[in-house]
Amino acid sequence: MEGYVSPLSFSNLFYILRKATSGAEAIAALRKLKLLMRVLSVDEQTIDLALASSFSDFEDAIQYYSALANDVDVLITRNKEDYKTAKIPVLTAEECIQVYLSTQS
Repeated sequence: MEGYVSPLSFSNLFYILRKATSGAEAIAALRKLKLLMRVLSVDEQTIDLALASSFSDFEDAIQYYSALANDVDVLITRNKEDYKTAKIPVLTAEECIQVYLSTQS
């Protein structure tokens, strides 16, 4: 299993971590995350698609079109409701773990 994130995930996590820790600790945590995840690109076409989409949350649109552009198999989110018309499977983290564990037996 390979994990991917868009650059938005890093900026959002830094913002959250920086509120609870120092800037240096937040960067250290993000460096660890970077060892586990590959960062997808977000280009002009991704932004154009997100701007033209019917997503109510612009950030979700960027995440979705970034995943599509990079042939990601499954999108994992806490908010599946925002991805009702997705062309790829959308799972919660819990559902992803269940699927993964069921394939390991």
